Amino acid sequence: MDYIVWEKLGVGTRLLMNQLHYGGLVFMIIAYTYKIYQLLQKPKAVEGTPARGNHKQAIAYSYMTLAMPWEIESQRKHWYRYLEFAFFHLAMAVGIGFAFLVPIIHETMKNPVIAVFCWIFFGFGFLIGLSRLGRRIFKPEMRLISTPDDYFCLVLLTLWMFSGLFTAFLTSSFWLFWYYFLATFFLFYVPFSKISHYVYYPFIRFHVGKHFGHRGVYPKKRVAVQT
Repeated sequence: MDYIVWEKLGVGTRLLMNQLHYGGLVFMIIAYTYKIYQLLQKPKAVEGTPARGNHKQAIAYSYMTLAMPWEIESQRKHWYRYLEFAFFHLAMAVGIGFAFLVPIIHETMKNPVIAVFCWIFFGFGFLIGLSRLGRRIFKPEMRLISTPDDYFCLVLLTLWMFSGLFTAFLTSSFWLFWYYFLATFFLFYVPFSKISHYVYYPFIRFHVGKHFGHRGVYPKKRVAVQT
């Protein structure tokens, strides 16, 4: 297998992989730090009734629901959607890790086991991205709640996963360039897109857990059904 010769990479690819990609990371950290600072400045919600539950247990339960699909009715009934969600986000995580590790340990990343592992997840990401895009285009109820940013991000993420399929084995400088072009673009764009919802996730789950814990709703209580 003919691997990429790193010393012969074009100036544009080197610029993307190093200065621009890591510069984008710094920009994203600064942007998210400011977003978090803004969130922390907002007044805290105050409950006006006596507590009927355990706040700490409820908050822990709220965070854990991400890994407990059986606790949420929609995920329990449509388990395949949960698997799709899980594998799509795992594919994104693999893509991010790949992008940051290749410039540092590119010789290690040529290991066939690592390459096949990444290739498999890039494939999952690409196929699931197509599936999600198709639902947003062809299902009327999905079109109603979709914004231009939803389509734009989903198309680019799907293309990024597609480029990853040809980049995973580090044999094509052409695809390496486009993989890093898209990865770097996202680092600058994501703070302004709906993809940044993951920054709000810890705050949302904390508030949901505290609120419903205060009411005694979280954690859910098992009630024996009498027949």
